[in-house]
Amino acid sequence: MMKRQYSILILYFLCFAIGNATSNSYLDSLLKELDLAISKDGQYREQKENYLFQLRARLTIPNLTIEDQYDIYSRLTDEFEYYRCDSAHYYGSKKLALAVESDKLSWIIESKIKLATILSHTALFREGIELLDSVSPDDLSSVQESEYYKAYYEVYVAWSDFLYNEFQEYQIDLKRDTYHELFISSLSRNRYEYAAYYGIKYVNNNEPEKAEELLLNSLPQYSLGTRPYSILASVISSLYLSKGDLVKTKEYLALSAISDIRGNIMENTSLRELANYLFEENKIDQANRYIKKSMEDANFYNSRIRNFQTSRVLPIIDRAYQADRARQEKKMQIFLLIISILSLVLLSGLFVLFRQIRKVSATRKKISDMNEQLQINNQILADTNKALTDTSQIKEEYIGRFLGLCSVYIEKMEKYRKRLLNQAKSGKAEDLYKMIRSTQFIEDERTEFYNTFDDSFLNLFPDFVERFNALLPEEEKVILKPNEKLTTGLRIFALIRLGITDSTKIAEFLNYSLATIYNYRSRYRNKALVPRDEFEDEIIKIGAEKQ
Repeated sequence: MMKRQYSILILYFLCFAIGNATSNSYLDSLLKELDLAISKDGQYREQKENYLFQLRARLTIPNLTIEDQYDIYSRLTDEFEYYRCDSAHYYGSKKLALAVESDKLSWIIESKIKLATILSHTALFREGIELLDSVSPDDLSSVQESEYYKAYYEVYVAWSDFLYNEFQEYQIDLKRDTYHELFISSLSRNRYEYAAYYGIKYVNNNEPEKAEELLLNSLPQYSLGTRPYSILASVISSLYLSKGDLVKTKEYLALSAISDIRGNIMENTSLRELANYLFEENKIDQANRYIKKSMEDANFYNSRIRNFQTSRVLPIIDRAYQADRARQEKKMQIFLLIISILSLVLLSGLFVLFRQIRKVSATRKKISDMNEQLQINNQILADTNKALTDTSQIKEEYIGRFLGLCSVYIEKMEKYRKRLLNQAKSGKAEDLYKMIRSTQFIEDERTEFYNTFDDSFLNLFPDFVERFNALLPEEEKVILKPNEKLTTGLRIFALIRLGITDSTKIAEFLNYSLATIYNYRSRYRNKALVPRDEFEDEIIKIGAEKQ
């Protein structure tokens, strides 16, 4: 029995973990989509501006009827209402003036209601109330009645928010609640506000099941990028916040923010709220980006209300961001100091090791000279490897070859030293002198060194000879002998391909005179199919596309 209970408990925790991981994965994908939407913000705004330009251009059409003018002003006011507050105010005022000029009561009422809502966004609350007070409720149609109460409610909500934490306004809160009830009671079920405001009411009345059913059934009726979708997604986030589900709260805030950005809704609060939650989770960098984007939109929208709300959050997150940056920089400085100390220790060890090797190898002047020559050759190879910074493949190939050669050369030097020592011990001075005078050892080692170089180079650039010949006319192409890997000329330009362009270094590397190197380079440059000054640049490009 206990076993079964234990198994059920494990299964429960596994399901919970999988569900939580899936939810977090969905939230992460939404945040990536939000970042993508922010990166495309300029494109969305350009489309909006083009549409507004075309709409404004219609006002210049000759002989427009007053109905056409009123329609254009209405559309411009609606388009600017949540895009640019000052422009919405401008066209809303134009719309009201035209309505008064036409002496059409329904137009006047509609214009005053719309303008009052816009004035609340600019913190002109009393002016908005005065406009609404000038409308007689008896003159309202059923549609206008709902908008009328909504406008009153939004003015008092904005007024209450603007005075938050400064002083209490009991009358304002009371009127806000009164008009909220009047507004939602006048709503028809086919409006998104019905789901949004009744959803809020159900949440406040501790009826989350009713709110969830109403809101989740209403959201799919609207498209992402529209204000109804943004509002409903924001309300759903509040629902899940009341249920303590912070993951879903952030998911729907992200959906609302994405919808705001795609729809050019600059009066956005969801992005600011999402930034707050990320800030509380210590995701400082992401929170800072979102709050600054929210502030940019608020500045563009030019609403005192939104600027005020965002400006209360921005300094907190920005200070935390700066403090986090300072901590990261301090850590970086510590890491750099540690790396510097370790580098000095490593260099000191290498220096001591190098001195010990020199002491061991400095038994005879001849051996010392030969060792110096080997060091020069090894240094040339090391410089060649160092110059091959364009790919890690070249580095690995030549470092491997270099270490192998060093090991072999040290072993050969030791054997050669022992042979000389034996000759010296046996008193065979003539034989010792012949061995010291002989250059056969150096020549053999140089031949083996060239073979190793050719193999390494052709392993990295197998088509080098073919690509080299493609730069030359037919009669100048290099033809290799049987078993021949690289000619002297090819070996010169192989070094150039590896980044060794100094003729003096090439001459030392190949043990040729400087004049010989100049002659080879000049000959091929003069005969090349490409311009003379570009020939060696083309050599350097060989194999670069593969690397």
